[in-house]
Amino acid sequence: MQRIFQIDGEETECWLGHDGSRFVLNTPDGSVACELNPTALPGGYTLRAKGVVRELRLAVGPDATFVHMNGRTHEIRRIDPDERLAGRDKGASDDRLVAPMPGVVVSVAVKPGDTVAEGQPLLVIESMKLETTLTAPRDGVVAEMPFAEGDSFRLKDILAQLAPEEE
Repeated sequence: MQRIFQIDGEETECWLGHDGSRFVLNTPDGSVACELNPTALPGGYTLRAKGVVRELRLAVGPDATFVHMNGRTHEIRRIDPDERLAGRDKGASDDRLVAPMPGVVVSVAVKPGDTVAEGQPLLVIESMKLETTLTAPRDGVVAEMPFAEGDSFRLKDILAQLAPEEE
């Protein structure tokens, strides 16, 4: 079944198949045979694709999966095709960074009133022993940072809020 994902802010359509002996990731750019095997680390896996082996860690939440590989963390969100195709207006929901799973705030880089650029780090969180940097979804002004370093948060808590864009 074809799915729509947002990977590091960019939408892509893909689907996973099986050819009887291995998984095949199908994308608009082609197909890639792949193998994903668990390791002894919590959330740890070995990915084999295109003759390359990479170690990675996964943290899966209800709205997003975080993949830590090669020193970087990538956020993969699942897009509801009905909402996308209906042309749903994003609005204020895009101004909030919502906790994809419970965790702890490791560090906070900004405070309310700070001007931020799209992609700028706002805070670092830890969930399931995996640190993830959350970044600004757009250029704007920080309206709210309700958690401080060391604070625990729950699933779907708002971790940061940008001020609404002026029209």
